Amino acid sequence: MTSKSRQAHHRMVALALLCAGLAATVRAEDAVLEKQPADLRIELRNPAHDEPVTASRVVVRAPGAVLEVVAETGRVAGETVFRSVPIYNFKPYIVTARVDGVDYHAQQSGQDFLDGKAAVVHAFPTTDELDGLAATGMNVVLHQRGDEYTYEAIVTLENRSRPQRTIRADALPLRLALPEGIGRIEVEVDRGPDPATADLRAVDGMHGVAVPLPPGKARVTVRGSIPIEGDLRFDVACNLPLDRWSLMTWPKDLRVRSSELREDTDQQYGGLARWRGRALQPGERVPVVIAATTSVAAAPVFGDAPTTSGEPEPAAEPSGRGIPWVTITVAVVLLGAYAIWRRRR
Repeated sequence: MTSKSRQAHHRMVALALLCAGLAATVRAEDAVLEKQPADLRIELRNPAHDEPVTASRVVVRAPGAVLEVVAETGRVAGETVFRSVPIYNFKPYIVTARVDGVDYHAQQSGQDFLDGKAAVVHAFPTTDELDGLAATGMNVVLHQRGDEYTYEAIVTLENRSRPQRTIRADALPLRLALPEGIGRIEVEVDRGPDPATADLRAVDGMHGVAVPLPPGKARVTVRGSIPIEGDLRFDVACNLPLDRWSLMTWPKDLRVRSSELREDTDQQYGGLARWRGRALQPGERVPVVIAATTSVAAAPVFGDAPTTSGEPEPAAEPSGRGIPWVTITVAVVLLGAYAIWRRRR
């Protein structure tokens, strides 16, 4: 099965599962289409000692096109109750508590809240130690756009610490080598329901990302721009061991020179070229040279070009071949209309 056919198959399976789930919700005898008042009980615990913790902010939100806030408060010591909040019994709700500047999340169904069950948010002890932190994949992506390159380093991380600990931002858990002269730097952190940013700090000849990492997975993207002034020379390096990583370039005929890279010509990556790197030890550097080239007048910006994930897998297909939102929307509307008709019979 080709990459495109696998992606199409996965989309169809996801659509079928979604429709089946919606149909099951409609058929359920206890599904109620109106909001019902409930007391939302929230507990904040340190799982290491099963002790209460204090949060500077607690918020309950309902997923949708955007996260809708249904209840929130300031300082909470150990637990709180939001009284008589209108909620749907069939919807999931996300509870977020900010403890020592770190957001921790829990999910609970509306029915559980209606049944009086407390949503428990676990806030972990903190550490500066990086034991148990793994870089599970990295892509370095270079686009030529006019008289500059746009550069992205996308790293997927997993905090597997035992016992479970949150790595503090000041520990700079992720450190990367970045090209000299890079400017307009932005750092994006994908962890939990909220997009976040982070600062960069120079450390040990690299750039450290000041991001707290609770147990679980996260993705960090560092992006910036580099003016084209002759050959571009830079190193690829990370403070964590890397079993898999790659360099992707656009346009695909950019001339890449490195004795440590192997071009992947077995698959197509949506107009990009992929160069695979060998496993790297912490701090080990791979030098790369991008040969000087003429400007590309119509090169795309990040939002228009094919994109990649942190894992070294094929780039996503161009927009228009993604999740079939029109089909899903029609299915949701039809199932919703059927549910209303059933209740009015």
